[in-house]
Amino acid sequence: MSARALLSASLLLLIGACSGGDSPVEPPAASDGLVPAPRAGQVVDGTTGPGSLYRFVVPPNWNGTLLVYAHGYVSPDAPVALPEEAELFAALLGAQGVATAYSSFSENGWVVKDGTQRTHQLLGLFKSQFGTPDRVYIGGASMGGLIAIKLTERYPGTYLGALAACSVAGGTRENADYRANVRAVFDVLYPGVLPGDAAHLPAGTDIGAQIVLPAILAMNGDPSGALVIAGLDQTPVPYASAPELIESIVTALAGNAGDLRDEALTNGKPYFDNTETLYSGALVPPLVLGLINATVGRFEASPAVLAAFDHQYEPSGDLDIPMMMLSNVRDPVVPGFNQASYLAAVTAAGDADRLVQRTVPAYGHCVFTPQEIQAAFGDLVAWAEYGIKPTP
Repeated sequence: MSARALLSASLLLLIGACSGGDSPVEPPAASDGLVPAPRAGQVVDGTTGPGSLYRFVVPPNWNGTLLVYAHGYVSPDAPVALPEEAELFAALLGAQGVATAYSSFSENGWVVKDGTQRTHQLLGLFKSQFGTPDRVYIGGASMGGLIAIKLTERYPGTYLGALAACSVAGGTRENADYRANVRAVFDVLYPGVLPGDAAHLPAGTDIGAQIVLPAILAMNGDPSGALVIAGLDQTPVPYASAPELIESIVTALAGNAGDLRDEALTNGKPYFDNTETLYSGALVPPLVLGLINATVGRFEASPAVLAAFDHQYEPSGDLDIPMMMLSNVRDPVVPGFNQASYLAAVTAAGDADRLVQRTVPAYGHCVFTPQEIQAAFGDLVAWAEYGIKPTP
């Protein structure tokens, strides 16, 4: 894969773009303001909270089922708008008679707390306009998948089942630490290539030109360091080829830079702490491990930021309803340790029988076909309503 192609792919991953197939789905027509009493076959738009938009899509053949959907990460630089990925879910599930409710949230960035609040409001608003649905499911993708997990764990009696797609199931801190560890070790193996460090980003840094492109060029010139990064326990980047290896590392580096620039996440204070981290890896030569541990930059997190991370949610594993988790087997944005962490949490809580984790054999973030999304939701419904537990 060319440097230009990797740059484009990494930038798309950085803004959390989610794809459900090759064919774009036309969004439903917007409501033109005041409408008569809502009924099946309508699209209703509205606002809630400071700057938050919402949309209800009710198909003509509505069967009484509602999916409340939380969208993924959107760059803080982008305008607040209704998420295109939700239009995909609305179109796919609408063909099955399912209504969809979703929100833009009040702001962009890593806003799990605000996204949870805005998404939780949707059911009450929907009831006020369409009456009480017969069945309510919660769903989300990427960051929205973490929001769906939070709502499932916090309000188990509200929803019948949950669909968490390509979700940040390991929680906010585990994923941020992964990206920062990649950056910290990259700086040891490729010194002087990137501006700043794992805990600091110089003001005005162009992530594409000053982080993504130099990293691609450095690793293409000497891929040995990239292999070391992939071999560390703290940086399990997913790959099955040299281009995937480089793209996964670049995605983590760009993600770390985005974390540092995201005021909603860090409030400008350090969040990464590796003061006691012993970098390890069975396949990495001991001399290389010694070099990394002796020379890696050491950073101490702000206690206030770590406390704020709790509000951005760390999953408990308390699962009282069926959850279908859909993931790509090699996801460079949300690597597989997320699914492993959530399974461990759910197992420790004694609720492993309520979780099915299904992986799609593809490289990418939220790369699912329409059929895979429809099948996952259909299997969730059969499980929640008829007790037919699906296969992974």
